[in-house]
Amino acid sequence: MEVVIKRELTEDALKSRLGTCEKCGAHEARYTCPRCEFRSCCLQCVNLHKKEFDCNGIRDKTRFKSVSQFTELDLLSDYRLLEEAGRSVEAYNRDVIKRNTRMNKELPTHLHRLRCAAAQRGITLRFLPPNFTRHKFNTTYLDWKSKKIDWKVEWRFTWIDVNTVENRVSENESLLSVFKKTIEANSKFLSLSEAEFKNVHIFLPSEHSPGQNGRFHQISLDKTLSDNLKGTVIVEHPIFHVVLDPQDRYPLVGTPLRVREPRNRAINNEEYRFRFVFVYSSTGWDTKDQNCQYFILDGEQKETNKKTTTFIPFNFRK
Repeated sequence: MEVVIKRELTEDALKSRLGTCEKCGAHEARYTCPRCEFRSCCLQCVNLHKKEFDCNGIRDKTRFKSVSQFTELDLLSDYRLLEEAGRSVEAYNRDVIKRNTRMNKELPTHLHRLRCAAAQRGITLRFLPPNFTRHKFNTTYLDWKSKKIDWKVEWRFTWIDVNTVENRVSENESLLSVFKKTIEANSKFLSLSEAEFKNVHIFLPSEHSPGQNGRFHQISLDKTLSDNLKGTVIVEHPIFHVVLDPQDRYPLVGTPLRVREPRNRAINNEEYRFRFVFVYSSTGWDTKDQNCQYFILDGEQKETNKKTTTFIPFNFRK
């Protein structure tokens, strides 16, 4: 009987401490959200608060608390958080896939020999961790007796979005012969006329090169594979981008990136630089209306820093 009385007193004290529900305001609060400390009275108010404030109700274990607000429960929570972190580290070390990285570890003998052979040819060869797909399917091989490298070559034909792979390509083979073999082997997907074949451009992306992100090396079909790769950084194996019309989308290594300027278009014998297009119809701002009118924001008027805005009618159907 005494236990029941103490529990009732505890619940009454809890209600008086929490106050009224912050959602409905009609009942006394019984619950506090572990994450945002929102006080609510029932399950319906709890769900409404989660939806309104986009709260998941999960306590933030790393939220800052001042020393004055720090309690024994917070100390216990931090201790359990450290234990959980320790278990995660142990599980990570036991996982065979996750613990295999290249950080502070020596390469296997065959990879070390391959990298040294590539360095003798002026090629910087780098490898990814064993669990990476690009490393798993890399077939680049060093014949230790003949000291020759057979590369895995990947071709990316950008205009048709097709990727092809050639395995064990000799470093002394002409890239033109390798390219022709690839075209013949994939004749169902690839077909180049004589004019298109003459206009083919091949680029090798620059990887792991400081300050050269987003740039490419120009590749010549008349040279051998080894000569084309000399002076480049290769991650696992070379990936060649085959392009018919580069259109300044493949800046070369050592050149600044080009930013396209907005195109100018003549309207009523005057040049206007377009920034925004607004569509208005009789039913409102609806582009489905066939009788809608198009207005173009006058860029010249915008650049004068005036408060007024000028709109120019324009017909896209002409």
